[in-house]
Amino acid sequence: MAYWRQAHAEGRLGHQGFADYAQLLKIGYDVYLAYPRASEAQLYRVLQDAYHQCAPMLSVPWDEARWLVRHAWQHLAHSGRCH
Repeated sequence: MAYWRQAHAEGRLGHQGFADYAQLLKIGYDVYLAYPRASEAQLYRVLQDAYHQCAPMLSVPWDEARWLVRHAWQHLAHSGRCH
């Protein structure tokens, strides 16, 4: 999570508070790790369901959330671990 906290501090994530992005990242990491053999399309369906279930508590729009989580998945795949 430190990687994303730094990205937020540098203004590379958006204008929401970091706590809002951290909640999305946790959802995204949970989905990615729970379905290791899923295709990207399958992961997005699960992510979208989780997003809409948590939507009342989230201030980040779906398109921005999807973009962030996609980059988090790519970062996770390249680094081999959660940040």
